Amino acid sequence: MSSTSWKLLGAMLILHILLAPCVLAATIPTAAVSPAPTAASGAPNVNVETEVLRFSYELERWLDTDKRPCQDFYGYVCGKTVNTTKEQFEARLQREQEKFDKFLSANNNEELLDAELKLKQFYDSCKNARSVNELKESFMYKQSGGWPAVDSSAAMLRRRRGKTWMDVVGAFHEAGINYFFTQRVEIKSNKRTVYLQADDLLRWTLRKFEQLVGEVFAEYGVDMDRGRLIALEILTFERNRREILKDEQQEDDAEYNYVDFKSSNLGTSLQIDWDKYFKNTLGKPLKPTDTVVVHKKTKLSKLFQFLQQTTLTRLLNWIWIDYLMDKGAAHCQELSQQYFTPVHQHVVEHAFLDKVQMAQLYSSIGRAYDEVLPPTAWIDEMSQQNSHLFLGRAMHLTLNGDESLDSDYAKLQISNRNFYRNLEKVQRLLAQQGKSQRLITRVGNAAIADTTQIAANFMRTFVSVSSLLQEQNLTAPLSQLLVGERFAEHMIASGSTTQTAGAWRSMESERDFATLRQCVQQQSGAVSELPYNLNELLLKLLAQHLALQTYEQWQQGNERLVRRLDTLLAAGRLQLSMAKLYYIGSVLTECGSYESVAHKQLLKGYLRNSLKFRQAFRCRAADELYARNTCKVL
Repeated sequence: MSSTSWKLLGAMLILHILLAPCVLAATIPTAAVSPAPTAASGAPNVNVETEVLRFSYELERWLDTDKRPCQDFYGYVCGKTVNTTKEQFEARLQREQEKFDKFLSANNNEELLDAELKLKQFYDSCKNARSVNELKESFMYKQSGGWPAVDSSAAMLRRRRGKTWMDVVGAFHEAGINYFFTQRVEIKSNKRTVYLQADDLLRWTLRKFEQLVGEVFAEYGVDMDRGRLIALEILTFERNRREILKDEQQEDDAEYNYVDFKSSNLGTSLQIDWDKYFKNTLGKPLKPTDTVVVHKKTKLSKLFQFLQQTTLTRLLNWIWIDYLMDKGAAHCQELSQQYFTPVHQHVVEHAFLDKVQMAQLYSSIGRAYDEVLPPTAWIDEMSQQNSHLFLGRAMHLTLNGDESLDSDYAKLQISNRNFYRNLEKVQRLLAQQGKSQRLITRVGNAAIADTTQIAANFMRTFVSVSSLLQEQNLTAPLSQLLVGERFAEHMIASGSTTQTAGAWRSMESERDFATLRQCVQQQSGAVSELPYNLNELLLKLLAQHLALQTYEQWQQGNERLVRRLDTLLAAGRLQLSMAKLYYIGSVLTECGSYESVAHKQLLKGYLRNSLKFRQAFRCRAADELYARNTCKVL
């Protein structure tokens, strides 16, 4: 399906959803997508049986079978997950790598967001367009004076003539790569303050640095005999630089107006053209009344004097070798993640979604919401409208992707023809953005903006879901198990655009809420306040009802398959069932949220009031999570 088709489909769904509250006895219509395949209607799009069994095998690594579910369900599900081992961390990285590889190999460029396509082209160029000749074609290479170890052409020698060390360093700073010192600008009352300090970050040990010099020479074909001499010079330069940076002399910051700064020993005596530097890096020179603050001036002065005494050839060799050390062909995955962080994260988290089936799940829960909640006192018309907005936004994000990514990278022109040009462009873009985190919402209307933010928060659920699944797509019934209840929670809670617990409830619900409080207190034996917010328990119980109703509808449409899966799961080491998987899946993705004592008590209250949990795990009267009286919310 083309990206245009996806957007058309998304628009149809969202239009239905947004119009629904305006219709008498409004309900959310069935999503305009083909019906989910069932065992009765024909073969499913994926081998559901295989996917469920594979997930159950994965659970053998995640679940702590030393714990009894009816006694300590948190420990049973989350005991190993929260105490993440190195093996689990490496497994997660491996899964992310597999998902990224799948994204790269897919022949679906017409379906991708512009930002996703740029990421793909950046990676392709890193792998296939990285020769020395392509390096020489980059703007920063020409601007700085080139790399003498691989380029002694007459044209480049002419470019180097008359350059100072600050011209070389400034060319890198202009591209957003800080070498030797950093500068930060603050603007207050139309007056700029520039903070300067030595960059004392050491990326490598000296031994590792020496090893990487050899690797750079090998990758870029530096002549062996010539390379030995250059390596000695570079290592001497690096040792001397490190000696200067070791100086930990304590001194106060030095503050100047710009005129005095230029005449200080950081200006005139070192023949540094600060006007030219600031014009190139900031877009215009500083005003005489602007302020310059220098942190650890002595160290910075020594560093500048050291650079002043270094030959331009040696400086260029060092800076280009250091720059290229972590940009080899083996680093393409890391570079893609580093420079396209939000896009890479989006790909890894969402590339495994079956968009149509996820839309069907959202729509089914939306219908359950409209069937179950409006007749009760829990919600009112306003909360229902806000929940519809959330549903529409979640549909849009799932079907069309996060279009704000395209906005973030709109100015970036990327091709797959020259890696170094691409790298320089994205470095400049990040420098212009101040390397600040992107804003998720870009909307005007406050209510829609808040609903958009809630939908974006919900989409982060897929971070934990992604870490649990291997390379398989997230399809039914795994989507119901891992995402259904979380989606229902967000949909109900989005009834209010504030973060206050229970703000989504109708004012008419106070009597029912007081009854629920009395029941829960009697059940738990609490004589005063509960150890958690009762609104959170109410939200979870209502969400469970909506998600379970949707899950059971899927089971009813796939009775033969469910019976077979129950038989196979019961024969496994964990002795599972499809009913057990629902509760395991809904808690497994939220393990990190239940670490506090209060939230563990909330989980206990939720399970004690879940009759179907007790039935699924066959809890007995003596068990911790068994309750004689179940507090009902519907």
